[in-house]
Amino acid sequence: MVPPVAKIAAVLLLAVLCCALSVGAFAQDDGTVQVYSGPGAPSAPNPSERFTINGTVIDAATGEPVRKALVQVNSVPRRTTFSDSDGRFQLEGIPAGPVTLSVQKPGYFGDQELSPGGPPLVEVGPKASSIVVKLTPEAVISGKVTTAEGAPLEHVSMNLTYIDIHEGRRRWQTNSSVITDEDGRFRFANLRPGTYYVGAAPYTPLAETMLEGEQPPTTGFPGSYYPGVPDLASAAPIQLTAGQQAEANFSLHDVPVYSVSGMISGYAPNQGVAIQVFDQSGVQVPTGVQFSADNGRFDVHALAAGNYLLKVTSSMGPNQPVRAETRVNLSSNLYNLHIALAPELSIPVVVRLEPAASATQQTGARLRISPAGPPVSVRLIGSGPGANEAYASLDGPANQQSLVLRNVEPGRYSAVIDPRESWYVASADYGQTNLLADDLVIVPGAPPLPLNIVLRNDCASLGGLVHVPDGMVAPVYIVAVQDGVANASPRTTYFYPQRDKNPGAPEFFLDSLAPGDYLVFAFGRAEALEYSNPDVLQNYASQAARITLAPGRRAEVSLELIPAGEGAN
Repeated sequence: MVPPVAKIAAVLLLAVLCCALSVGAFAQDDGTVQVYSGPGAPSAPNPSERFTINGTVIDAATGEPVRKALVQVNSVPRRTTFSDSDGRFQLEGIPAGPVTLSVQKPGYFGDQELSPGGPPLVEVGPKASSIVVKLTPEAVISGKVTTAEGAPLEHVSMNLTYIDIHEGRRRWQTNSSVITDEDGRFRFANLRPGTYYVGAAPYTPLAETMLEGEQPPTTGFPGSYYPGVPDLASAAPIQLTAGQQAEANFSLHDVPVYSVSGMISGYAPNQGVAIQVFDQSGVQVPTGVQFSADNGRFDVHALAAGNYLLKVTSSMGPNQPVRAETRVNLSSNLYNLHIALAPELSIPVVVRLEPAASATQQTGARLRISPAGPPVSVRLIGSGPGANEAYASLDGPANQQSLVLRNVEPGRYSAVIDPRESWYVASADYGQTNLLADDLVIVPGAPPLPLNIVLRNDCASLGGLVHVPDGMVAPVYIVAVQDGVANASPRTTYFYPQRDKNPGAPEFFLDSLAPGDYLVFAFGRAEALEYSNPDVLQNYASQAARITLAPGRRAEVSLELIPAGEGAN
């Protein structure tokens, strides 16, 4: 007879042997063992396990390896290393799971600088493969400024205007300037791929001797844009690719210089007055301005002949800004110019909520206005160089706050209206202008009108998945735009493809969509894509999914990935 204790031991031994036989295991190159809990289904990695990331850093323009690039992994603990002479790197002791990987080197741009999604995600685990990281080399624009006779011009202020794509919109930026050296040379470095315009600001040479300093200058050089044109509209763009070295030379002809003087009125005593001079393209001109607060007199001396815009700002007291602007065609001395300041333009934003009974019943929500104001944000984005933005802010008592756009300068604007809390924009109008179809134009001196917005809550929603190549780690950008609604802001989101996802599970989701017909795109890279421009998206229309969203309903869509740079029909 077998003792009870022995029976128990035998049963336990048999169970252990059965488990060992029913579990498959295989050895990895790094010595780890992966255990499967079912047919073909890997179990979650042991949190205590550590793995190695191997990769190579290369130049995105040439494909050559990049040595001594700083590689960092944002894990716990953080790991840092440098690429070797072949661009290879290795980071050990990384826990399993997705981590962010950033790579930096002077003279290059990494994904964390070029992509709004930040550093790329890297999946760490026993099946992770070696990765390739591309660094984009900086581009450079250089040149020389001379007189018509070939003499170099020193101290000329050179400006760089470029087109930046932000939130899918073209934005003009002029925030880079350099001064020519004694040989008339200038250099703009650390530039990303893109479209650039180079300009030379109006310039009046300084006196070289004390004797000359007693005489006011009589000639100077007008502003010029490459390749020698007077305004930005007729300038030639310089298209820079990664690592490109471009040259832009200037030959300037001298012209007479003149003075502008006059009086400024409409500001309160003891208030500062700012006077700025811009060229006809809206780029600020570096020049000296004299102003006397006692009598309001201003003087601008030795300004080269040409067309200019003068902007003056001041205040009549706390929260009472005043401004004025005037254009001058300077072909002789201009005296007794009177600039009268007036209150800054403020546009009230009137929001009306039109709740759908069915939507309210489905959600059980009650219609109410938040103490923080209407459930929408409004901003105006100016077009053209030197254009400003205006953001709607809250005004009024705490329990009755409304929105107002303050200090709106004359110009052309796109209205960006972002609803919140399960609302969408049914209509938006400024006078006779439908802001969902046309730009807003503010004319100097015109009285302000209310900006009327209607919000509804019978929203639609959209989810779906994207077919991406195996091993893709770059973000996928989803752009959904209403078909036939020219100025409506596209709805966007992005995600990183999951390596082990459930088949058919949605990878993205967009809610609070206006019912209607949509084009839905999935882009491999969209940070440099002007997706808010219907004409640009039309190039990709054949690769988009078309879908109709019904009020209060959710739709699903399956998308094909549109790789970067593809899409011309």
